[in-house]
Amino acid sequence: MMHRTQREIRTDEPSVAAEALSVTHVTHGLTVEATGAGFVFEERVRGTALLSLESTRCTGVLSGAVEPGRAMMIVWVKSGSAHVDDNPVQIGRPVLYRQDPQRFRWVDFQHDVLRIDRTIVEQVAAERGDWAPGPLEFRPRHVPEGAPLAAWWLMVRSVAQEVLQGPTDVPLERERELARFAAGGLLTAIPHWPVGQHEPVMASTARFARAETFLLDHATEQITVNDVAEAAGLSVRGVQAAFQRHHGITPTMYLRRIRLLLAREQLEAGDDRSVAEIARATGFAHLGRFAGSYRQEFGELPRQTALAARE
Repeated sequence: MMHRTQREIRTDEPSVAAEALSVTHVTHGLTVEATGAGFVFEERVRGTALLSLESTRCTGVLSGAVEPGRAMMIVWVKSGSAHVDDNPVQIGRPVLYRQDPQRFRWVDFQHDVLRIDRTIVEQVAAERGDWAPGPLEFRPRHVPEGAPLAAWWLMVRSVAQEVLQGPTDVPLERERELARFAAGGLLTAIPHWPVGQHEPVMASTARFARAETFLLDHATEQITVNDVAEAAGLSVRGVQAAFQRHHGITPTMYLRRIRLLLAREQLEAGDDRSVAEIARATGFAHLGRFAGSYRQEFGELPRQTALAARE
């Protein structure tokens, strides 16, 4: 069994915030500054050495360098201003930290961090890419968009639900399985290859990776499982089994959930397009079925999302 530790802190003292951050992260030259009256720092962390999720909010300025160590560390900013190695971080886009120390500066921010055991990520990458396990290189400063970004958020939603709401003690094999699932989401979102190789046109060459890449590249088109199978050189049954093994759902359900997340992102943009136009643009041919699936996934109708965005 593995024990999911949980840690929560809320303070109005920068020194206490700095001490809390030194427990959560390996930092260098860390400074925590209050930018005015009402400094608040909040941090919540839950997970194991294989997989953990943390959420941080601070009304001041945090700066220094962070070292991920034995984990792959991915951060996404929900609000505020953020820079990593002097490069601005886009709101709502995952950023992967390098293995060596990396500078950061966060101002009046809220962000989440997912940590995945590095060895597990390397093992999953080797299986997906059909190469020997070992250190990986990732495309520098890559910002996922479109279907790969939707695949990332699909993974995060599933992992967060289990990490934050699941039992305190979890079987080792189940935690490994969940960490492998998280690793798959990371590897789908950010191009990667073994250290020492030149970046390939397609970093992953194994058949499941080809199937997943084809599905994501054509997510808004009227593709079928047969199309995915043919592109990957697999049988339909093989594709079904691979998606069940890697994502826990059928390829048809995976495709539908990717499309729903793409539609939600476009609805939240608050532009002048109608719900029907966005539904068609993201691969839904039947508006009624789209609305029903959308409500089941997000707990509201598409028009409610669009209205909230415009207001």
